[in-house]
Amino acid sequence: MQKKYAAVLLALALPLLGLAGCNGRESAVPAKPMQANATASTTVGGATVQASTMDVADLNDMVAARYAIERGSSGLLLLVTVRDASGNGIKPGDLHLDAVAGALPDAPKPLALNPITTNGMTDYIGIFNARPPATVQFRINAVRNGASAEISTTAELYSR
Repeated sequence: MQKKYAAVLLALALPLLGLAGCNGRESAVPAKPMQANATASTTVGGATVQASTMDVADLNDMVAARYAIERGSSGLLLLVTVRDASGNGIKPGDLHLDAVAGALPDAPKPLALNPITTNGMTDYIGIFNARPPATVQFRINAVRNGASAEISTTAELYSR
């Protein structure tokens, strides 16, 4: 199950830079800046929601083409994966996601999360356009079966 889940993540965006976040239904706590290959996750209504970010400049041509992302753009890709307790994807209608993002010191604004389906599993991506250097806040609220949970974190976008 874990190998299947890891393979799907690897196929979606290489290499992932993760978000550090919070877990559970309690109030969200801002996390430390991103660490390489780290992710943030929470559980809501029996589903695991995992969020990862990646600098758009680090996307390879295949991934950029699959997600219709312009190679010359700058910002962060937010990838949100959702799996049930067995590691299987859940139907898009079984979960409601809302995301906001903002480069400090600006207040976060709604961030569209677009569904993508790969190998029968639906995940969600959003692109936050920003010019480096920038500190970007992300907050994702997930609701399923009457339960809700939030992931809140900060990611750094560095100049190249």
